[in-house]
Amino acid sequence: MTGEKKGTDLSNRLKRPLKSNLRSSKSPASTISAPPKAAIATGKPKKDDLHRRKNPFNEMLRQKTTKEASSSGPPISEEREEEEEVQHARAGSIGSIKSIQEAKATDRIADLERALALARENQHAMQDELDKVNQHGVVYRETIADYRRQLSDTYNSPRLASPQMDYEPDDSPSPSFGKPHDDLVDENYDLRSKVAELQYQLTQQDALHRTKLDEARFRGEVDWNELTGRLHNSEKESGERLQQLLDLKHSISALTRMESQVTDSELVEQLEQLHHRIREWVISNYRRTKLNFGNLSQETARALHGIHPEFTKVDSTDRLAFYQAIIASTLMHILREPIFIGLPESGPLSAIRHAATYIHDAGAEYHEWRRTTIRALEKSEVNHALQQEREKTLYRMAGDIEHQLFSLTSTNLSPQARSSLLSILNAAADLHKSLLLQKARYHLHSFRNHTDGPTYFDEQRMEMINDIDDVDDDGDTQIDRIFSFCVFPCLEKFGDEFGEKVEVRNVLLKAKVCCGVG
Repeated sequence: MTGEKKGTDLSNRLKRPLKSNLRSSKSPASTISAPPKAAIATGKPKKDDLHRRKNPFNEMLRQKTTKEASSSGPPISEEREEEEEVQHARAGSIGSIKSIQEAKATDRIADLERALALARENQHAMQDELDKVNQHGVVYRETIADYRRQLSDTYNSPRLASPQMDYEPDDSPSPSFGKPHDDLVDENYDLRSKVAELQYQLTQQDALHRTKLDEARFRGEVDWNELTGRLHNSEKESGERLQQLLDLKHSISALTRMESQVTDSELVEQLEQLHHRIREWVISNYRRTKLNFGNLSQETARALHGIHPEFTKVDSTDRLAFYQAIIASTLMHILREPIFIGLPESGPLSAIRHAATYIHDAGAEYHEWRRTTIRALEKSEVNHALQQEREKTLYRMAGDIEHQLFSLTSTNLSPQARSSLLSILNAAADLHKSLLLQKARYHLHSFRNHTDGPTYFDEQRMEMINDIDDVDDDGDTQIDRIFSFCVFPCLEKFGDEFGEKVEVRNVLLKAKVCCGVG
């Protein structure tokens, strides 16, 4: 606030003397354009006018001393407020202390930045005023030079009424011959005295302006240095407080966090993004294809039979959903791994896979053992070998998907499409590992048709994605919708976030299915 008042007073001091400069710069121009006699008619400037030009500086000095005297109070009140805030902050909790100090530091930094910007504006304004004063001085000196030149031309020009040019010489003495010459000499002396007086006034005014500008510049530099120092101190203090706050948050999170734990909404969002990527990949690569079941190998037919026992009866309008079901069926091999994808089936590490198949029904102890085993394998030296095995397995699965789709559509994939498919499989593997590291129990279920009878539509766990005509010829609505095949699995949660109360089941994400009318 003190910087703003000083900046306002300083700008007022610099603005007021400009009017006198403009008046003084206009008066020589009018004197030059007028004839010499008019210049003689104008009298010397009055002492009252000169005194009136000096009064604004005295008034400004009085205003400055008054405002400086009035500005000496606020810092004491600010110190008292800071002491009260510190006492209040000590009585509060650690979180409230840090939030109050952070907000206060932010406000102080904002005030210092505004004061700093105002000081810079005042410095630029003083520089502009100094340039204007210099320009006025140059114009004033040029005007005086022109005025002198006119006087010299007038004094040295030949007299038009000379008797030697228009009349014959007259030897009779003229009593008034020396009077015009004396008048010109007096006029010349008067003009010279005016010029000297104007030069003296200009010199004094220039010196006064320079003194004022130097003082203002010095005060501006002092204020600038003070504000810069205060800003640096505030930034340093703010950085220290921020570091303390970060350390406090880190310590609190270290005491209360659960490693690798994510919320249900985050898991659902990851699954929805995975389904969206599969659908977009199928549409971009197979939207113009047709189903052809004539050239299927036994391996491909066995895989399609696992998806839908009567896959040859799939309608052509549901072909894109059927392609997605083929990819989702391969993803279920990843999501059903007992530990994680990439664990070899032979060798020393295969014992971990076999142990998981034997103790999977041990409840919370099994889940805790699985989380510990996964973290230990990630931090061990075999992690690199496991990552390589994972890449090989995912690459083989991508080749199986491409082969099955080629058998149905006779369409070859581009290298970019293969890379996108491999990226989808990697995302599924990461999601599977994230599910295994949770304390809560999650289950991904992909529905299948049974041989003993049809599977009916379950509204609690299924979401139909195809359009069917459920109205008969009489206009009655048919409610028996028969499950055809699963396009994407559903996600169920058993118990709470700590793996307890497993009898409680929640469906977090419904399965995407295609249905027919019974």
